[in-house]
Amino acid sequence: MKNSMINLRTLVVATIALFSVSFASATSLEDGANNLPVNLKYLGANNNSPIFQLSFTNTDIEQFEITVTDKYNTIYTETVKGKGLVRKYQFVSNELNGSSADDELVVEIKNTTTKSVVTYKIHPGAPANKETELVASL
Repeated sequence: MKNSMINLRTLVVATIALFSVSFASATSLEDGANNLPVNLKYLGANNNSPIFQLSFTNTDIEQFEITVTDKYNTIYTETVKGKGLVRKYQFVSNELNGSSADDELVVEIKNTTTKSVVTYKIHPGAPANKETELVASL
């Protein structure tokens, strides 16, 4: 009886330790993604084509891979390296490879060193307020 209680206690402690380590690993990965120093802001439109500004707030020189896709294929890809970079992008509807203005564009920014990724989903045809900062999906 005493031996089975010790085995049960050992099993419970091992299970709790396993879940604690798993939860800590998942939390640290999410925290790393939250710390990616980038934001995407809607600036307005020129000839009914939306303009977005991608800003990096990193203090050290880092390399990022920027990819813009629609539901059919990759529209644009770029690798940038530096600190405090700012890029502006304008998406013209007829350049979206047959997709309608209601379709979603996905902007993915990946830190090539840490492998952290931030994803923004935007709708070029949807009306938006000027100077609106978009929320990332982590």
